[in-house]
Amino acid sequence: MGIDLEEIKAELDEIDQDLISSFNILDEVDSKKYTGCSSLAEVEVEICGEPAVITVGFPKNFPNEIPKFYDSNDLFGVIPHKLANGYMCFTRSESLLIDVRYPASILLNCLEKVIKLIEAGVKEENIDDFVKEFEVYWGGVLTIYAFIDTTETMVRELDLWSTKVDKKFLKVATEKAEKLEETINTVFGLNVKKATKYRCLYIPLKEGTFLLPPLNSEWSFAELKDNIFSNLSEENKKEFNRIVNRPVKDVHPIFEYMIVGLPNSNGNISLFGCGLDGNVINLNSFKKKSKVKKQIHPFVLKPKDTNLYPAKIKRWHPEYLLNRTGGNRKLKDKHILIVGVGSVGSEVAMRFAKAGVKKLSLVDFDEMAFENVHRHVLGIDQVFLANDELFYDCPKVWGLKSEINRKYPFTEVETHWKNIFTVMDEVKISKSDIDLIVIAIGSPNNEMRINRRLFELPDPPPTIYTWVEPLGIGGHTLVTLNGEKEGCYQCLFNADEESPIYNRSAFAQPGQDFSKTITGCGSVFTPYNFLDSERSAMLTVETGIKVLMGKVIGNPLLSWKGEDNLFKEYGYKTTIRYTFSNEELNERKHSYKNYDCSVCSKEGVDMHRQ
Repeated sequence: MGIDLEEIKAELDEIDQDLISSFNILDEVDSKKYTGCSSLAEVEVEICGEPAVITVGFPKNFPNEIPKFYDSNDLFGVIPHKLANGYMCFTRSESLLIDVRYPASILLNCLEKVIKLIEAGVKEENIDDFVKEFEVYWGGVLTIYAFIDTTETMVRELDLWSTKVDKKFLKVATEKAEKLEETINTVFGLNVKKATKYRCLYIPLKEGTFLLPPLNSEWSFAELKDNIFSNLSEENKKEFNRIVNRPVKDVHPIFEYMIVGLPNSNGNISLFGCGLDGNVINLNSFKKKSKVKKQIHPFVLKPKDTNLYPAKIKRWHPEYLLNRTGGNRKLKDKHILIVGVGSVGSEVAMRFAKAGVKKLSLVDFDEMAFENVHRHVLGIDQVFLANDELFYDCPKVWGLKSEINRKYPFTEVETHWKNIFTVMDEVKISKSDIDLIVIAIGSPNNEMRINRRLFELPDPPPTIYTWVEPLGIGGHTLVTLNGEKEGCYQCLFNADEESPIYNRSAFAQPGQDFSKTITGCGSVFTPYNFLDSERSAMLTVETGIKVLMGKVIGNPLLSWKGEDNLFKEYGYKTTIRYTFSNEELNERKHSYKNYDCSVCSKEGVDMHRQ
């Protein structure tokens, strides 16, 4: 049973409003036309100074769900954001806050937006929205999953494969220059070697093109052709003719596809597509035994009985995906070297891949183990490499590459199942080859050694060191070699010969043993959990992106503070630095620098260059 509209009507009569002059409740609801509505009413309002009637559909969950509005009598003609059934798309429901205590006010607030939308449409103030919303209006009996670089504005031929899956046809199109057969298999489960291949053209229209979408009926073949060719540049017309007149090989001959790119005023490209019946003609038809045939595009020679099959385009090009999800498109050309892919490093690698980084190089000589599972990005299925012929421990870099390739196939992953010092001897490390290095091995002695090696290089990339302290007390991210030499990993360690060396950034006092064991020396570990790893990884990736974008000045030391409950419970002690507030830690982010450092001071740098 739906909402009681008599109560809404009574509430409207009681409140001071002049928007609705009459509210008429309808007896019946056409569930096909008014999808999701349990009750209907017609409201009389004023639009552009004239009286008008709008149909309001109330969902069953109203007022927890906003009402729907229809131009059921087609009073306003063809205007943006109005669908063929008269439905007015006036807002995204998640962007509208609802106070369920006042149902009539909800109706009025929504109705105000609808009236503004209609008046803008009638006055043609928002006519450009037809182009922006073109994909919504374009119907589709077919669906094509398209990998298209819409920044490229030349007509060109795509690869398109189709195969039958569960009584439907799966169609995947890609740029010819991309070698994505393996990725297509991973994403769609489609083996292109077993699928049928078709010719598919991508046709980008000129900037400033205005096309009225098919609102009440689909375009005819003639309308499609005219709308395309009247909005093609001369260069693209020539390119189209060149493509369709060259020989076609290894494609299905009697069906063609095309995808059209329609630029809009916000700098984006709307895509719509279709399938067309094709032509195959005998070039020497007067010779009875001739086998010379040519595939002719339907736009060149219209088939006798041609049909147009509109196709929805669903995109999976990384440029589009990142743009849709707020990703940083400037990372698409970046190369990051990550040293150590344990609990922190694996999270760092996965998050950089998610951010859209072009290439990751992973360095780690360790293998995955059962003990790693609950604080590592990899799960128990990556502990072993196993099949009928193989069974051995899986290197972490291999498992991580497999996981990144599965989730984010457009990030290239290079693995080095080696010691970092071997890699530094074998691989050229410079700004021209690597944009950022992340060190996440959690071994101060080796990290100091790495730090020295990097300072010996003529043009080292910016480098970030990241590590976690025990029992959730905190974690740290240190930026080095970011446009200046002063400030490095070695600076963190005191040079007082009378006391043991310790990390001056630490929140835990030096000299305390945090190692734990469950079954003896073979199971020693440092206690921290996956939340600590993830928190440090998030700080590192956020900082790394800012470094790559030039938004970090110099070489700061950044830290996050956790609770000290477990520290107190086990009788451990914190340092004075742990007592600093987050604001104080940020203010002192450069104060760790040792201007007499044996590595990054002027004397130290000169010594390393000799």
